Amino acid sequence: MTDLFEIGQQAFTSFIQEFAAYGLEADPALELKPGQGMLCYYSLEDGHIYLAVPNLNEPVGKLQALMLRSLLGCESNQDLLRFLRMFIPQVLAHELGHHFRHRYGLFGDSLWHEEQVANQLAIAVVKHRLSPEDKDYARQFLRGAIDSLAQKMEAKNIAVDSYYSVLHALNVSGQIDNADFENIELIQSLLDVDSQELLIDSGQLSPELVQRLEQRGDIIDQIDEQYAADAVKYIYYQVVWLYMALTSHETQYVEEFVRFHLNQAVDLLPSIEPDQNPTQRQIQACFKAHQDLAAHSTATRYFYKRYRALLLTELQSVELEVPTQTDSFKKEANLILGTWSEQEADTLNYLSHLAPPALRNLFPHTIADHLDPDLDLLVDLPTDTDRRLWRHLTTEPTDRGAANTLQRLELLDQTDLYRSMPADVMLELAHNLCRIKLAPNETIIWQGELNDDVYILIEGRLQVFVKQNGQEVHVNDIEPGETFGEVAFFTEEPRNATARAVEPSECFVLKDSDLQLFAYKHPAVLMQMAAVLAKRLTQLYQSNPKSIV
Repeated sequence: MTDLFEIGQQAFTSFIQEFAAYGLEADPALELKPGQGMLCYYSLEDGHIYLAVPNLNEPVGKLQALMLRSLLGCESNQDLLRFLRMFIPQVLAHELGHHFRHRYGLFGDSLWHEEQVANQLAIAVVKHRLSPEDKDYARQFLRGAIDSLAQKMEAKNIAVDSYYSVLHALNVSGQIDNADFENIELIQSLLDVDSQELLIDSGQLSPELVQRLEQRGDIIDQIDEQYAADAVKYIYYQVVWLYMALTSHETQYVEEFVRFHLNQAVDLLPSIEPDQNPTQRQIQACFKAHQDLAAHSTATRYFYKRYRALLLTELQSVELEVPTQTDSFKKEANLILGTWSEQEADTLNYLSHLAPPALRNLFPHTIADHLDPDLDLLVDLPTDTDRRLWRHLTTEPTDRGAANTLQRLELLDQTDLYRSMPADVMLELAHNLCRIKLAPNETIIWQGELNDDVYILIEGRLQVFVKQNGQEVHVNDIEPGETFGEVAFFTEEPRNATARAVEPSECFVLKDSDLQLFAYKHPAVLMQMAAVLAKRLTQLYQSNPKSIV
């Protein structure tokens, strides 16, 4: 039998290396040591992690296993050991979450909060590595453990009511359905309001559930006051929270943890706010930057898109002699913003004959011959983001924020899904991207799972498999620059295939919740994605009609 502490040591070493690849350096003095008592903990006093696992070859280990089986309602040592082998990595990643928060000086007074934060790091590295069969087993085991622990406690809902996300907890427990969940999540993001307030004010919850939500703060205070004082309660919290995380549709990523819980965001150029009053010099400056950077495909496209956006903004202020023509002109100008493609003439030119004479020299087919010879791009480019990107490509290649931003723009520029989107939209997308590193044979998407995130492969290679007659069949490869996972985003159906790395690989992910909000704010994004997806499905159907059901 494999020693459980050895499994823990292997996971500990592996996670230290994995987190270092994301820039998360553990304290070199950190050690994993044999512990006493219940399973695992991080010591704030000496900065080490202690793992206590039953050794069935020793009397104390047999007693420890018997106690765990009694608490968790587990029928055999075999079931207990299977569960522990599966989730020792989870508890170690959780304790490493505490370590990083402590090391970065962010470990706070609310132990409930620290538990929720650490759980998110653990789920980020464990959940996607569990096969659907493993997840089904774990959920079944955890449901039995929850029932067993609940019999030993007076309060039955305290762990559900204290889960970090009220919205996910109520969705998992069947209190709100998926449609209501998505609507509330979108409103919460758009209005930056607390989901608990939205739920209480919605009028859709029972009085009993409203009362439970209103008492949530008291429950969290009690957890902070009595943390780990009652072993049964402590285990009950952890078991229910783990069940919630494994059952919900949510996904977590290491870089998310770094960004939101360690305040270590990737250095990127600021997003661009729409300019309501661009000057003609700013419009010309963006066009000239496009011209001057012709050898750099992504930069020249970026500045051409910036030029178009500013010109179209300027056209929105145009007043023609005939009011109906003005309305039509502005409508056409607005529609044209997201339609440009390098492979065709810019449709802006068709508006030029309707524009006032003072603006006609700003259109694509005429502007090059009428640029102001005194333009100074470091002054006339309209935003600091534009100027920094220009400097990075011409005189100052050491701007890390510009370099990181350009790398993300280049990647988005390679994809048919995002290539045609306006420059400000691309910049906003770049800020939402989250990096994922995959080891060989690591799975990022499992067939049959509910996960609506959309991915872009940066480097490496993935293989796609579908199950046929109980066996995985290799059906496709994913190469760098390709987008995958977008079908589930639109259909909200379970994944129809498994995607797995065959060599060290990196992806960017756009989380479903972020992309939903993004598409709501920029409807053209959704239309562009739908158009590309429809084209792909048509090509797939033409090559193999039986492949689409």
